[in-house]
Amino acid sequence: MNRLIKKTKSLATNVVGAMIVLMMVHVTTEVLLRLLFGMHIPGTMEVVAYYYMVTAVFIGIFICVVEDSHIRVDVLVQHFGKRLRSATDIFGLLVMTLYFALFSYGLYLQAVKSWGRREGVDAVFFELSIWPSRWIAWVGVFMAALAAVYLLVRLLRGKSGREVSS
Repeated sequence: MNRLIKKTKSLATNVVGAMIVLMMVHVTTEVLLRLLFGMHIPGTMEVVAYYYMVTAVFIGIFICVVEDSHIRVDVLVQHFGKRLRSATDIFGLLVMTLYFALFSYGLYLQAVKSWGRREGVDAVFFELSIWPSRWIAWVGVFMAALAAVYLLVRLLRGKSGREVSS
């Protein structure tokens, strides 16, 4: 299972990296075309907002969960004993799992509704379908929920979640 998580995280990291590079090239090309030739690429802002950013953010959430790299403030926890710190970590993972499960369910409902009506936005010269981006967001948060469950199980078995990312 640990190998599957690592491979999935590696694939997700590559996908997010590719989206960020594509976004950078797309926006840079748009800016250069505007400055040099007074032209623009139709739909740039919509593609950036609904595809590149959605992929980077929501798949990035999964990566952060697997790497245990979310921002945490442990001003008090650092002074706790080992058992209390472990209990705090378990509680935090329970809350994270519940949050991502509920968030995933809400995104699923939104994705189904968006898909059903073939949601799109006007991108000046064409209609850009945005319903697929709703599924991308759901996949990222659903995978984060599964990763949180996996880390919780590992922690309950006495293994550190940080060992997954190494």
